[in-house]
Amino acid sequence: MAQMERNHKNTVIACSKLAEKNCANFLNDKCLGENRCPVYNGSISKGLRCPYFEESVLPSDEQLQENYQVHILKQSASYSSKKCKGCTKVFKTDNYRLQYCGDTCKKISNRNNKRLYATKSRKSAIKE
Repeated sequence: MAQMERNHKNTVIACSKLAEKNCANFLNDKCLGENRCPVYNGSISKGLRCPYFEESVLPSDEQLQENYQVHILKQSASYSSKKCKGCTKVFKTDNYRLQYCGDTCKKISNRNNKRLYATKSRKSAIKE
């Protein structure tokens, strides 16, 4: 088990180095394709993927591509894509009940729901 985790971590590190050196979308420590590059930040282990990296950069290193398929893609299969009810961005999760991408969206949604409830309560109190 420890060997598997070590291989997974080494694959993530090797992918981020390959992206930094060879990816055309990567400039000045930032990804031009996305706000936060999942490959460079190590988020590929959380199920996030970069199609450009997989199609254009990764094939240059066959051994790394094989390790990527074994260690990264197998694990990311347990994650599913969901649309956040707060910001409508797509995020990956292994929890099918999750509705929000993070605590911020959840707090904003709760605040809006409380505001709507208070408004309805005031309107019904005025009618009575």
